[in-house]
Amino acid sequence: MGQRHQLFVIARINGRYRQLAAIHHQWLYGHTALRRCRDTLNIFGNKTNRIPLQQELIAASQKDDDFWLAAHDDPHKNEHVPFPFIMTCLVTGTSFNLDGYYHGVLVEPFYMAYDEGDNNNGKSFAYMSTSSPPLPTRHVICIGTAYALTDSRGTRWLKGSLNSTDILFAGITVFDITTPDNPRYCFVDFMGMESEREVDLHTPLSARTYLEAYYELDNTTHNEVGLLPLVESFQSRSLITKEALAETWPNGAWEYQSPSNVDSTDPPDLEGLDNADKLKSLRTLAMDRLLEMLLDPSEQDIQSLLAEADHLNDFVPNLRRRLYNKASTLEPSATNIGLLQKALEGVTTVDLSLFKLWSAEHLSAVLSQLRTGVDGVKVLNMSNMPDLTEPELAAIMKLEDGKTTSHINTIIILETPKISLGFVAKYFGKHDVYHSELFRRALHTPYSHFESPLLPALQFDAPAISQLVWVGISVRQCWYTRLRLQDGHYNWNTLKFSTSVERNCDDEDQCITYTTFMLDIPLPIAKTIQSLRRLLQYMPAVNTYPYEDVFMAAARCFTTTSVLDDDGYSIGPLSQSLLEDRRSHRGSETAGSGKNQYLKPGHWTIILIHEAFDAVNQNSVDRGKASYAAEDMVPASKPEKRFRYMLAQATTDASNSGPRFLTVDVPTYIDSVLKDDADQIQTMKKWWAKETADVTNGMSYYDEQDAHAILDRVYSKEGFGKVDTGANSD
Repeated sequence: MGQRHQLFVIARINGRYRQLAAIHHQWLYGHTALRRCRDTLNIFGNKTNRIPLQQELIAASQKDDDFWLAAHDDPHKNEHVPFPFIMTCLVTGTSFNLDGYYHGVLVEPFYMAYDEGDNNNGKSFAYMSTSSPPLPTRHVICIGTAYALTDSRGTRWLKGSLNSTDILFAGITVFDITTPDNPRYCFVDFMGMESEREVDLHTPLSARTYLEAYYELDNTTHNEVGLLPLVESFQSRSLITKEALAETWPNGAWEYQSPSNVDSTDPPDLEGLDNADKLKSLRTLAMDRLLEMLLDPSEQDIQSLLAEADHLNDFVPNLRRRLYNKASTLEPSATNIGLLQKALEGVTTVDLSLFKLWSAEHLSAVLSQLRTGVDGVKVLNMSNMPDLTEPELAAIMKLEDGKTTSHINTIIILETPKISLGFVAKYFGKHDVYHSELFRRALHTPYSHFESPLLPALQFDAPAISQLVWVGISVRQCWYTRLRLQDGHYNWNTLKFSTSVERNCDDEDQCITYTTFMLDIPLPIAKTIQSLRRLLQYMPAVNTYPYEDVFMAAARCFTTTSVLDDDGYSIGPLSQSLLEDRRSHRGSETAGSGKNQYLKPGHWTIILIHEAFDAVNQNSVDRGKASYAAEDMVPASKPEKRFRYMLAQATTDASNSGPRFLTVDVPTYIDSVLKDDADQIQTMKKWWAKETADVTNGMSYYDEQDAHAILDRVYSKEGFGKVDTGANSD
């Protein structure tokens, strides 16, 4: 069932278009398809995602022809998702939004052709794919009298009459990220969509054209739900051309497109611009001569030249540009190290990956002059360095005793196979980390999903948020007074806690469902509080029943690092543990079974108390009174549909003489973790206060006195969990 839709990412790599990612969406059409397209474009175009996107495009450019061809020869080859950051952006943008939208998607092989998706609704026939060479035969929906025609130009759909009862196809969406700061898009119908009006087949469709196939945009009712503003949000977006589609899928029927239906112009051919005849100004010539002299190994008077160059306003940016243009062949002399340090003064994002001839000692020397002070380097890129080793990275970063002495908060080390996840977990728990295997952990294609075992748990060193615990209370339990104390609080000590994987309660009314997850992604404090805020914002807006959707939404919330003026998210890795529970329910140290989990001193857990989780809204909670509570048994506290949180840490003294846990709200957590960094504490607290100024009881801190009773049940010594006092090993 469903309005099935596939989404693809393409880019021009080494002079020709290639596919980089593909996913299947079971129910996506009409205005929802536009909203997901808009969100994904915002993610791809977000400046904070630009460097990792560019690095994966560079990685793609380093693949040889055998890589692209071999993908079709063996459907199991390259199933590991070769460009995991791009795939994570696509998955997040198309499956989740804070407006209350969530729908799962399926990761497909990146080379899946535009017409190879699953669009079957019972009436189907086998057809030959237009990919060359083709994948195994697939089945698609038979649309009225539509049929497949195969000839020397490939297979394509021809359309006769339409039978809307058979049509469950909603087109495809294509994203072009050749230029990450200006991603392009288009919709395509290649077989006839289930829509009110037909559109041309094999034609790049704009947002307006696609939407008009489903709705009359001049209809007042449609205008009230915001369709016109939605269409207008695409006005600044460029449309993918038919030439780009034809180059990506050369055997498609793109030659039958009507040129009049393409409302976009071709991108300018920047490579074709001839600057040879352009006259340079004397100032430009003088700058070029100065830079040549500075980079001349035989030049003896470098300091005098630098003294004169300091008077030129454009010297530093020109020096930086020249050094990076020559980076791959530049020798690591003392002079060149000094020049690079000069060029990077005041720069907060530093890319050292291009200096291929420089050793770890040389690169560390460059950073040593840039790492001090709050205005120093914040982002370091060392991607696409296949020979970079862990000792070398440790030397570059000045890593000592599991810590880094720099102010760098973002490490981009994509395509560095010699850097293990264990190393990342040990040193970079307080950083935003971009590592290919970290992103790839949660991404599975259909070929690999059921064959590959769950990966070992990945736990980042303290002080990290290492676990997420969800405690769910049903509407029925909210109303039963026998589950409450006289003051209206829940009697946690008499309630029976059972994991979502293994329910073992004789009395279902007393059985509180909970799930514990190991958070296997780095969560620096800024990301932690932003992610928690998003989760608290998202949960009350939707019906989170079945409760497994909580975990999927949490995975998306913890993936999005920040929100910039509602123009998209900065994307981080998805948590494998949050995703695996929904997909498999197998239960393990990684998935959310709660089995053999403990809370180590120095580590934090987020506790989410979800009351009336199975209610659509507060009205449905109120209606439960007639079903679950007699008039003389109404609880002292009126049941509410709400979502509350607390952060908890095991104390160093877990004996019976004192409290086993420390429970705090976000401001107190900020004080505890940042400690002496007064400026950052003030910044974080100010952000949290602003973002939660409108918070109601529907999403707030759980400040009840019985908070410890919840933790004692989740981390009971005789139950599924335990508190580690330091004697337990990882």
